[in-house]
This record gives sequence, C-alpha cells and structure tokens, in this order.
Amino acid sequence: MIDPKLLKKIQKCLRLAKSANEHEAAAALAKARELMEVNGIGEADLAMAEIEEATARSTRTMRPPLWELHLNAAVNRALGTVSFIDAVGDRTFVGHGPTAAIATYAYAMLFRQLKSARAEYIATRLKRVKLGRKRLRADIFAQGWANAVHNKVRELAPKRADDPAIEQYIVAQHPGLVPVDARKAKVQGQAAYNDWLRGHQQGDTVNLHHGVDAASAPSLLGDAR
Repeated sequence: MIDPKLLKKIQKCLRLAKSANEHEAAAALAKARELMEVNGIGEADLAMAEIEEATARSTRTMRPPLWELHLNAAVNRALGTVSFIDAVGDRTFVGHGPTAAIATYAYAMLFRQLKSARAEYIATRLKRVKLGRKRLRADIFAQGWANAVHNKVRELAPKRADDPAIEQYIVAQHPGLVPVDARKAKVQGQAAYNDWLRGHQQGDTVNLHHGVDAASAPSLLGDAR
C-alpha cells in the first residue's frame, strides 16, 4: 500500500504547480513527477488518495428492507457516492473528499424522517392490526415513502457514470464485498395498496433541498440543480 504521507506530498507539489510564479510552478511540477516516477505512482493512485468514507447508523441487518435501499440509492444518486453495508449492518458511504460525510448526514436525515413517519403511521392507522401484520404493513408504507423520495431524486439528478477512483478504492480497502438482496414486505390486498399509497404521498412532500448542514454544507441535491 502506498504511503499516504507520500501521496499528500505529491498532491501538495501539484497544487504548487498551479502557482502564478512560473519558476515555483515548474519546480513543483518537476518534483511531483520525480516522486511519482521513483515510487511507481500513477494518476489513478493520486485520484484514489482523494477518496474518503463515512458511516451512518442504519437498520443493522445484513438483509436490509427495501425502503432502506431506496433511501440509499437516492443519496448515492444525488451526491455521486457509492455505499455498502458494513460488518454490523450500518451503511458506509464512499466519495470524493467531504462528499462521503455529507452523504451520511443526508442519509441519516432521511432515515430519521422515515422512521418517524413509520412510527406515526403505526400509531394512527395500524393500532388495531395484529403485531406481525402490523410490521409488514408499516414496511409497505415505508416502501412507498422511500420510493417517492428516490423518484424525486431521479427526476432532479442526472445518472452518473461509475467513478473509477471510488471503485478502485473499494476493491483495495474492502475486498470481498458481495451484493445483498433487499427484504421486501410481501403483503397483498387493498389495505396494503393503501399503505403504500399513503407512504408515497407523504414521501412526495419531503423537502430534498433542506440543508444537510445548516451552517455550510450543500443541500442534498445542491450539486444537481
């Protein structure tokens, strides 16, 4: 594995290579090229060095519910991140620079809103339903809610091409990851359809441009407008 300190030194030289002082810029560029050549470092290595990761609390299950995957997909599409489930079942986002941290904040925000809406729906609409079926129908509501959010993001954010630097980082840092199937709540009938529809209607009212960080961070779709 390449020494992170060496990569940072090369990146610093490359930044200095953009200096308005021609002599300083030329010297910095020459030094960067020398370090890269001597240590066998390529452009792909430098790009991967800019990748960071951050983790958000999730359902902590290795087979997540379908609504969780909808939320995850919405955040990844909006911010250009890639994510996976870690060893304890939480959601780790990978992206360039601070994007991963922003993605975890955005995901946590949507996750809390959906869990709150689901709990309220159980209390107001499903309080007389038997426990086992209550959970399934609540998940149907959550699927509708998350699906609406995902659809809104797809309408606003263009589909992004795979990022080679992120893919290379994941292969290098987290080998052995495998795809997982979502757990879909299988409930049939008019009641279940109504649950999904009510969830979708509520999810469609979510404000995706609400600031991820009230102080300075961009909104969930700030880079997609």
